[in-house]
Amino acid sequence: MAPLGVGVLLNPIAGFGGTLALHGTDRLPEGRFDEAVAAGRAERRLIRAVEGLGRPDAAAELLAPPGLLGGRALSTAGIAHRVLDAPVPSPRERTRRTDTIAAARALRDAGVCCIVFAGGDGTATDIAEAIGTDVPVIGVPSGVKMHSEVFARSPEAAGRLLSQFLHGSRESAIVEVLDVGPDDRTGVVAELRAPRAREPLQGAKSSARPQDGAAARRTIARELIAASGDATTWVLGPGTTTGALAAELGFAATLRGVDVRHPSGDIELDVDEARLYEIARDAAEPHLVLGVVGGQGFLLGRGNQEISTRVIGRIGADRVSIVAAEEKIGGLFPPVLLIDVDDDRRATGDGDRRPHPLEGYRRVCTGARQSSVMRVIDAAA
Repeated sequence: MAPLGVGVLLNPIAGFGGTLALHGTDRLPEGRFDEAVAAGRAERRLIRAVEGLGRPDAAAELLAPPGLLGGRALSTAGIAHRVLDAPVPSPRERTRRTDTIAAARALRDAGVCCIVFAGGDGTATDIAEAIGTDVPVIGVPSGVKMHSEVFARSPEAAGRLLSQFLHGSRESAIVEVLDVGPDDRTGVVAELRAPRAREPLQGAKSSARPQDGAAARRTIARELIAASGDATTWVLGPGTTTGALAAELGFAATLRGVDVRHPSGDIELDVDEARLYEIARDAAEPHLVLGVVGGQGFLLGRGNQEISTRVIGRIGADRVSIVAAEEKIGGLFPPVLLIDVDDDRRATGDGDRRPHPLEGYRRVCTGARQSSVMRVIDAAA
């Protein structure tokens, strides 16, 4: 039996803006394209998802557009594939969303049974424009913001889902594509079709109205402040709950960025990873406050890549508070918090993985003198 065709599509600059507080690459300056390609976040994550599926005896034949849209990454990794006969930009040019759209349509027209893509919500939106719900799609989470339901929980989860789809009944269902609008709010912008198998997708981000749970958020903020000292340097991750803490501390949070309030009262907004590390290194009493992505349960790896493993290591896990309204964590299934980050914890030489500083059972503050204990796990597991 001939192997099934699986399309592979890469946004080569996806994820570049995460640690730099750029909030994506939709408006990447022209002069930084080569730098973003060289960073290679999406390429590495794509390879983690599809490695092992390009063997000669595999059930799938991988098809990829040439060059930066996928073929070069597979060739560099030594993964067997067939190069799709499709027009691509010159090596001297940057890829654009029109190239992603054209490549997705070419893969569909080549008769693939599924398309695996590495990117973020913007890439998912482009693919939805290209093919709609014609072909099942699996998103390898590789961008900065990944709130759409089409994404797996990690690159490894994407690989497991693809394998189960190829060897199973190949069932699929319609899923939502979400993206951030001009008002900084997340909403449904399109639909795609995605496989259904034992390995779950991450689910779509759920967003509450600003007035919903406002009193609980204020209570959480006031309790955190009451338990702190005057020497506290506050590092606030994105979200409405941390935004309420910022308001109690006397400033307006960026909501999508990571903000810092120093003991002096000075404020730094939308801080990048390098600066966060400096702040954590120099602060006498740093305190990181993290929210939870509603509907998904992500603690790290969805829109807060500035908070790297080395930043948390410098702050100390005992100085990290997790905050979420009761209804936000009560609706999670399974009831765990997820981490999907890029670091060197897998490079131990013997195939083992060192745990993230926040893995294990952690207290989550949910309201006035209320908390839950939840397990924090690596989404790749």
